[in-house]
Amino acid sequence: MIEGCKVGSAADLGAVVRETRLAAAMTQQQLADQVGTTRQWVIRLEQGDHSSTSSKVLAALTVLGLEMVARFDLPLRGAD
Repeated sequence: MIEGCKVGSAADLGAVVRETRLAAAMTQQQLADQVGTTRQWVIRLEQGDHSSTSSKVLAALTVLGLEMVARFDLPLRGAD
């Protein structure tokens, strides 16, 4: 699992989501159901789709000199 990974692009975010989902033994459909979206959206997110909202949010953070860091100090929901 990625720990303390700097998230600076849609691809970084997608990798963190995918690795965390797999560590929680969740399928893409299970994640989509819990998020309230479609499996196709999860696939695009994990692939680092640059047309997604997450990509625009990350771009705004970069312009403002901010960064997002993924931390894993909380138990994963659905991991038990």
